[in-house]
Amino acid sequence: MSTPVVGNAKINRRGWIDYSRGFVIIYVVYRHAMTGLLAAGIPINNAIYLIQESSMPVFFIVSGIFIKASADKRGLGTFIKFKLESLIYPYLIWGGIHLSIQILLSEYTNYEKDIFYFTYLLTQPRAVDQFWYLYALFSVMVIFVGLNLAWLKFKVLPNMLVALVLYLSSYFVSTDWFSINDILFYYLFLCVGFLMSEYMLPVNNQFFTGRWILFVLPIFVALQFFWWSRYVGIHRLEQLDFLGFWMFIPITLIGAFLIFFIAHKLDEWNALKFLKYIGGHSLYIYIMHLIFSAAVRVFLLKVWPELPPFVMLTIVIISSILMSIGTYKVLMKLNMKFLFEPTLEGFPFFGKKLQ
Repeated sequence: MSTPVVGNAKINRRGWIDYSRGFVIIYVVYRHAMTGLLAAGIPINNAIYLIQESSMPVFFIVSGIFIKASADKRGLGTFIKFKLESLIYPYLIWGGIHLSIQILLSEYTNYEKDIFYFTYLLTQPRAVDQFWYLYALFSVMVIFVGLNLAWLKFKVLPNMLVALVLYLSSYFVSTDWFSINDILFYYLFLCVGFLMSEYMLPVNNQFFTGRWILFVLPIFVALQFFWWSRYVGIHRLEQLDFLGFWMFIPITLIGAFLIFFIAHKLDEWNALKFLKYIGGHSLYIYIMHLIFSAAVRVFLLKVWPELPPFVMLTIVIISSILMSIGTYKVLMKLNMKFLFEPTLEGFPFFGKKLQ
């Protein structure tokens, strides 16, 4: 979910990547839709028990799988420019749009925000709802590439050591200023993607044969029992003790690898193609879905407040996804590409990329 797909679809996209993104973005929308309904006073139970941060590592792992090839191809300067255009630009544009809507329609939202929140786009991205991810991903990718081109040279052991040290640091450094905690925490998962790339990218790789599942699955099941017995009812990372903080790594990584394996099989069988389609639009769903989930939630609570909570949740999720994709398609038809990438195309008298 790191690079916008504007205009023609990317060529030779690995289908399992989009299937994986499809799984995760649906969960992200589910969690945000449920949180919105709970904040609005709707009694609804969480049907999927996961720590709040369990979904996002998948996106960082996917980005890490391709990061060395991108860095080798572009070099540090061009790599940074590319990520500024594909991550920070939509972050600022859509973060600004999102905040503007929340401020103008504050009487209908669950959380009051004012014009001062625009400064948080630069200083405290977590205050701008889901948009922190784009800021953190950009920062993690630039730091990773910078360290490797200058010193680590994409060697396995030094990268593992740095990633583990940063992860440990995130347990003690909790500040959200400049997304420091997120950068320290998620660096590990981007590094895991880099380390796994040589096993997952080759056409005839061994990863998708699934033999590793025979050894890993029993460990995963045992970890799940341990987690349920010790951390039941805990939904946020900051509620975990030191042991749980470290146990989060194997539980999350094994879960991510199982998602990748299932996604690869679905792509191989050409099944449930709607997941692949949704995953191919995951960036646009991510940056727009809260706008539409809030609108649909407010509408349902006004016209049909007696609707069963689960039905309301389902309508909000499906509507948010479809409306996000539909809006992206309409904006492209209207030649408003400038909302997603730095181009003057779509403005009167202009038709070239910004340099």
